[in-house]
Amino acid sequence: MLSRKEEVLKLLNSVNGKLTANDVAEKLQMDRANASRYLNELFKEEQIEKLPGKPVLYQAFTKKEEVAGIGSAQTAFDRLIGSSQSLKVSIQQAKAAILYPPHGLHTLILGKTGTGKSLFAECMYKFAREADMVGKKAPFVSFNCADYAQNPQLLFGHIFGVIKGAYTGAEETRQGLLAKADGGILFLDEIHRLPPEGQEMLFTFIDKGEYRPLGESATVHTAQVQIIGATTESPDNFLLETFTRRIPMTITLPPLAERQLEERYQLIEFFLAQEATRLHQTIRVHRQALMAFLLYHASANVGQLQRDLKLACAKAFLHYKTKAANYILIEQDDLPIYVQKGLLHLKDEPEKMNRLIDVNKTIFKFYDTSEANDIAIEDVDDVYQAIQTKADQLMKEGKDQLELEKALYIDVDQYFHEYMGQLPTQQSAKDIIGPEIWQLTDQVYQMAEKRLDRKYNEKMRFAFALHLQSTIERIREQKHIVHPDLNNVRKKYSKEFQAAIDISALLEQELGIEIPFDEIGFLTMFLTEEVVESIFTQEAQVEVIVMMHGRSTATSMVETVQELLNIETGTAMDMPLSVEVKAMYEKVKAKVKQLNPTKGVLILSDMGSLTSFGNMMTEELGIRTKTVSMASTPVVLEAIRKASLGRGLEDIYQSCQQLFENKYKAQILRAKPTKNAVIFTCFTGEGVAEQLRARVAPVIDESKVEIIVLQFLHKEAFRERIDQLMEDYNILAIMGSVEFQYRDIPFFSAMEVFSDGGLDIVKRIINDEVPYEQLISSLEGNLKEVESPEQLVYFLRKIISELQIQMNLVLEPGVDIGIILHLAFLVERMKLGGVDREFPNIDEFTKQHMIEMQITQQMMENVNIEYDILVPQSEIAYLTQMMTANKVILDEK
Repeated sequence: MLSRKEEVLKLLNSVNGKLTANDVAEKLQMDRANASRYLNELFKEEQIEKLPGKPVLYQAFTKKEEVAGIGSAQTAFDRLIGSSQSLKVSIQQAKAAILYPPHGLHTLILGKTGTGKSLFAECMYKFAREADMVGKKAPFVSFNCADYAQNPQLLFGHIFGVIKGAYTGAEETRQGLLAKADGGILFLDEIHRLPPEGQEMLFTFIDKGEYRPLGESATVHTAQVQIIGATTESPDNFLLETFTRRIPMTITLPPLAERQLEERYQLIEFFLAQEATRLHQTIRVHRQALMAFLLYHASANVGQLQRDLKLACAKAFLHYKTKAANYILIEQDDLPIYVQKGLLHLKDEPEKMNRLIDVNKTIFKFYDTSEANDIAIEDVDDVYQAIQTKADQLMKEGKDQLELEKALYIDVDQYFHEYMGQLPTQQSAKDIIGPEIWQLTDQVYQMAEKRLDRKYNEKMRFAFALHLQSTIERIREQKHIVHPDLNNVRKKYSKEFQAAIDISALLEQELGIEIPFDEIGFLTMFLTEEVVESIFTQEAQVEVIVMMHGRSTATSMVETVQELLNIETGTAMDMPLSVEVKAMYEKVKAKVKQLNPTKGVLILSDMGSLTSFGNMMTEELGIRTKTVSMASTPVVLEAIRKASLGRGLEDIYQSCQQLFENKYKAQILRAKPTKNAVIFTCFTGEGVAEQLRARVAPVIDESKVEIIVLQFLHKEAFRERIDQLMEDYNILAIMGSVEFQYRDIPFFSAMEVFSDGGLDIVKRIINDEVPYEQLISSLEGNLKEVESPEQLVYFLRKIISELQIQMNLVLEPGVDIGIILHLAFLVERMKLGGVDREFPNIDEFTKQHMIEMQITQQMMENVNIEYDILVPQSEIAYLTQMMTANKVILDEK
């Protein structure tokens, strides 16, 4: 399982002489640019020699291999991609665990799904053989505890063995995994699924080397086994302390997002070489597809990257077999949409991408390397063979090319739907919600999804679980609550209300309580489609229509914004002066009908009759519209940017109006409210909101910050209530079960508030520890290019608060004001003509802080738009450095 770079090293070690980059590329059938890159990396790592001259020659060092597979000799670990980079520390720990006398250390491997825990455990076993810590024929036994987690007796029987008749169904005496692994290594995957009794049995074996099979009472069995466990969970939550104390070595594997882009390229190279070997053919990949794989977010890490590449290869193979292509070529259209979205991040890593992928090439080739490396490829669930067999069958039936491809696509999609079903979902169970509540929540939503034919996401389930817990407590304490809009809920959501009645019956049966009618009204609101689509998930996009007089004014403006943002949101409607107003209105109306907007239309126009189109369409089509007149490019940019993020019509309209007023009307700022407030909200105003209040209240100084609890029934009414409160209060944050993004007010979901470290972030953002008034006073007269230092300071304060939320960090006290001061003078310097300073080693810094740099870049776009500047990449890096270098280390909860 060599990486391509390791193939280059192996080639140089196997030849007696010097090679050029062209020689290496030819012998290993790889691109010359990649061969040159690998040679230079090996030279920098001091693994080969580089001889000056033209052409440049390379040769292997003559090195003596050291004993026990350590040092310069290649070991099982060295064949892992990232062994000298992201996995270096993990490998050092693993080697120490294997070599520790006399029989190694028991080890726990932590890591998210798909990070390669099973493969890493196998490498530990191979290294143990190389180092003679176990015999050459020592066993490596692998077992997944999740396979039998629902049947503890069967699970214990597999691990420890079982005596005939030990339990119902034990019809024969069977040897356990400990006996099979004697003298070697037992790998227990998903060890957190091992019940406490099993953990106690296992740590008894770890202590004494003795165990008893189930049903055995007379004889004690012994074995010499090194235990390696793996889990995706925090050991503190699922493993007994007495058990974890007996596993002294803990190794954490990094997720794919934390690994370097160069490693990801090597992984893609390796996996595509595997698929080429399976097919015994060269696989070609279009540049766009290759870049998408390099940049997309693979939630299930390396495992998902491998499966997504296999899916793309299968579809490319399908095109080839149906003769729709002359060779196997993976193009952008062959990729799932979530992979294609990786291209949206292209501008984040331009220099790295150009270094990894030859800018002069469109098609990249990946070759069958089975002869060069003697790689054995398993044909487990081989989708290619399935495609081949089905294609042969259909061709015999006389199917033409279109019928053939359509039929085969069904098979391919079905195959990979099964694989997608295996990808993990986010674990959202929190300690504050008991297992009984979670089990009921799952039952409720299984029933609701079946009855109402819709899906509910994890965040909504979490909010419902919190609500249900509060409801149970309220009913048991005989506290009655009134739903103020029950009749309208029954009429408007009749299907959901009927489902809620059935759900209440289920809850009454399971909990032994009686649920009042008003509570059923609140249950209904957790099932409505309006809530699913508009509250707990992002709002569907508002349609933005730009209408301008002239032959191409609107088109030019929209295309400029789309290019800047690298998105396709927005519609341009040009109105040449020769076109009559009535004809233009009919044209716009037809376009709106075609777009079929569900969340409203925002019209941006320049002047005259175009500004009246919105009201007419609202009357005629019944579609919500808002119109901003005298629109400019910055206003169009703001509208399209917010629409692409799923923001609501009112929110986008207010942002555009504010931007317009700031730029062109020299709006006089009214006196800023002196009172601060934090708002807690949920459907009842008493359930989740009260739990959130209880959680946060200890960190709020109520002499400075007022706590306001609001009921959330209708989104528009809630927004109006917030607007009213903003006249008297400076709202520091909104927290609740109902997601509500409005203006620049930070929002915390219930999941975020109750998560580890969440309370620390909330505390720093809502407690006014920075003397902003003094800061504003000191800036007065020192900023010549900024009209309102007060407005700038409060704008930057929101930016810094949002950065802390997005980066999940808390700044050291007092750092906030320093960063705001820095940014205030940065805006001033940019408006005066820019700044000219470099950030040292910016490529290396960006590589180490890829996610934080992306977050900072996105947030600073708001500053660019608001103050009509363009903050350079070096300043983005400096700000990211300030944020990451001054964060508080949060205590583990």
